[in-house]
Amino acid sequence: MLASLAGRVTARDERSITIDVHGIGFRVFVLPRIFDRFPLGSDATLMTHLHVREDALELYGFAEAQEQRMFEKLLTVSGVGPRVALGVLSAASVADIEAAIEQGQASVLTKVSGVGTKTAQRIIVDLKGKLVREVEITDSAMATVIGALENLGYTAKEAREAANATSPELPIPQRVKQALKHVSS
Repeated sequence: MLASLAGRVTARDERSITIDVHGIGFRVFVLPRIFDRFPLGSDATLMTHLHVREDALELYGFAEAQEQRMFEKLLTVSGVGPRVALGVLSAASVADIEAAIEQGQASVLTKVSGVGTKTAQRIIVDLKGKLVREVEITDSAMATVIGALENLGYTAKEAREAANATSPELPIPQRVKQALKHVSS
């Protein structure tokens, strides 16, 4: 629903920043390393994940597409909510998390508050073999197209392939349409 936000940082607390986007303030929960990148008054662009619960709508923001994808993969594991997934991403880099999962190193995951041995093992069992090291996407338009396709239910691989088949000079909405034509053919 909300693929990204771009605006000015107007407030911060220990877990979130508020980004003013044309007069509307969005509270976005972020990784601790985001705070250093976006001080008060700075312009920020974050890829987002909207987490919907019965009693709340929460936005989680990421400066890197890899972090967002790992966050969303962690959420697919039973018993892992957004706060635990954010904690895992705070404890190690995406590459280190992927390596720990592929090698079955639960000790890397249990360093996170709220992740015990059972949860760490569940993460490893559910995600092992499913994490293909993804090429870093430096083009934010490409990341937006991929995110849009993934939000429509396409796999990361399908979304990446379709986005790569689009013309980079086109505006994002036309690139998404072009990518959708590619995956449906």
